[in-house]
Amino acid sequence: MTQAIGSVGFIGLGSMGGAQARELAKLALPLSVFDKFPASMEPFRGKATLAGSIAELGGCDVVGICVQDDKQVIECCDELIPAMRPGSVILVHSTVRPDTIKALAARAAAVDVELMDAAVTRTEMTNDGPFVFCMLGGSEATMARVQAVLDAYSTNTMLVGPLGSAMGLKICNNLVSWSQIMLGLEAMDLAEAAGVPIDKLMAVMQRNGVMTPPMNGFIAFRNNPGEQRQRDLMAVQAGIGEKDLSLADELGASVGKPSSIGAHIRAIVKQGILDVCRR
Repeated sequence: MTQAIGSVGFIGLGSMGGAQARELAKLALPLSVFDKFPASMEPFRGKATLAGSIAELGGCDVVGICVQDDKQVIECCDELIPAMRPGSVILVHSTVRPDTIKALAARAAAVDVELMDAAVTRTEMTNDGPFVFCMLGGSEATMARVQAVLDAYSTNTMLVGPLGSAMGLKICNNLVSWSQIMLGLEAMDLAEAAGVPIDKLMAVMQRNGVMTPPMNGFIAFRNNPGEQRQRDLMAVQAGIGEKDLSLADELGASVGKPSSIGAHIRAIVKQGILDVCRR
């Protein structure tokens, strides 16, 4: 069953999901949002329906999920899938195992609901307008149905391949990103200890292309941690880094291509970022 998209739901209003929902609220479509922390929904009061439960989003034609890990995605789908109407679509934006996507898609298909992996990564460091590259795994026809929703928050969209393939791509991308971030932080520590002016090192790194936007953000935090709220948000990122690199470890083991660099970074990423938070 196919149908036009007439309403949108979104679960998970953290730093990434909240910004995606911010852009969805600009569409001429009814939007419903849910987050387990009521305070995270308050910015959407008057712009969207604030749902009291995940099941209340079951009447939406397409629902995005952007929570932290496999466990949370599965818990969301446990409540959402039985409540959804035939022909509706779930987009999983969280970074999770490819096998989790395949298992959830099979459960959804049993009640004529489609599920796609729709991994996202930032392309623009902005607080207004599209800001992610959205990578999708699944049906080309389903992607076409939800394209207007994707375009609300995406600078780029790409169908990677079958279910789970977009998560595989995102996991590989995250392996690179977290390795760069930790190398950047280590370089700052080395420069500081060696008496190298950090601002001059950063100027060279930015000019020669070594400095990536994520690395720049973490280095900026290292150099000026700011208020406790910012430290708390960065502490959450420490856990996400460990999770992302664990997924890379698992994927490498499953295909016979383990990453020794990834394994080393995974062992130090959480504590390394938490140490920066305590500076």
